[in-house]
Amino acid sequence: MIKNLIILLFIPVLSYSQISYEDVMSINSVEIFKKVMIENGYEFDTLINGGVTDGLLSYGYDRTEYSSGSSGSSRWMNYWTNDDRGFYLTFLMKNYVTGLDDPRLESNKNNYYTIVNDIKEKCKYFKIINDNGVDYVTYSCSESLYKGKVGFVISDGIGHIKHFLID
Repeated sequence: MIKNLIILLFIPVLSYSQISYEDVMSINSVEIFKKVMIENGYEFDTLINGGVTDGLLSYGYDRTEYSSGSSGSSRWMNYWTNDDRGFYLTFLMKNYVTGLDDPRLESNKNNYYTIVNDIKEKCKYFKIINDNGVDYVTYSCSESLYKGKVGFVISDGIGHIKHFLID
């Protein structure tokens, strides 16, 4: 009985910070992007955004600041404010140093695959788009509030979900 109660107490903590399909479909402006990030426990990255950014807003989940002046996170969510690139979500799935699976990153995998499965189920396949040498499978989502398509790929142990501003 006590064991079940303890498990129930941790479920909200474990599910918190999970970006959802509905969140992705709702991002159509800087304000909505910020709202989604803040409500899901992501922290504005002052190390990236405090200096030169080319209009990049960057939020990390459970960010770490290093003495070298850089920062780290297993999940980065970005939005470009000065052009039409829109948003870009990244989910680290393997240990960046060793390249091996890391049980601490299991929630990233689950979050990425949950969003991707919803996209595949609820949206219509568009085409493969190559962006900087990486092929993304893209979909057209009638529920989206943004203009364009959403694409996804896993590359080098990182799950990417990206907005493409195309018709």
